[in-house]
Amino acid sequence: MDNMEFTNKGYINRNRIISRSIVQYLSVPLIKPNGIHTLINELIIENESQANWRIKHLKTLEHNYSKGKGFNSFFPILVNVFNEDEPNFFNFQLNLIKAIMNYLNITTKIQLGSEKKTSGKKESELIINILESSGCNSFLFGLGASNNYVNKEVLIEKGFGLVYQNFTHPIYNQKYRNNFIPGLSIVDCLLNSTQDEAEFFVKESGKLRYED
Repeated sequence: MDNMEFTNKGYINRNRIISRSIVQYLSVPLIKPNGIHTLINELIIENESQANWRIKHLKTLEHNYSKGKGFNSFFPILVNVFNEDEPNFFNFQLNLIKAIMNYLNITTKIQLGSEKKTSGKKESELIINILESSGCNSFLFGLGASNNYVNKEVLIEKGFGLVYQNFTHPIYNQKYRNNFIPGLSIVDCLLNSTQDEAEFFVKESGKLRYED
């Protein structure tokens, strides 16, 4: 949904990692050319006053995860994406997502909202337009806000199926932690686990439930 307006204080440009024994946010500094109405695909990475953010993030990850089981195999992939020096935030984000998908052998097709008919009220019209323009017959609900704001009755009336995610958070060894902290960036899993372990965790933790 790259053609939606950017919102502050979410997870669009930041995520959480473990910094030794505490949780820390890593954020990408942004320029919003159109102020509060800037779309996600219009965001520019702020490289003037915070030119060293890429180096700082990589050093932070290396400092906290260098002893993780997946560090030697996955960290170089992160370095490659960061070193591309992509100025557009969404392109940087998409490159990172694709690199992670490739690492985990995930072949799911990505379709961009900007390439589809994605407009209208998000409670019903937006979702229906996305489904119709993508040739889909069912809508998959995540664990977040979509469960509350999407008008399920309208989707059913239009003949679309409803699918729900039954997510079980994988438990893996986190360096410097005795008690597991859930809900972190996927890089926490990838750097703390072998490639095979990470692929297993991701693919086995999300089951689907189909509504009759």
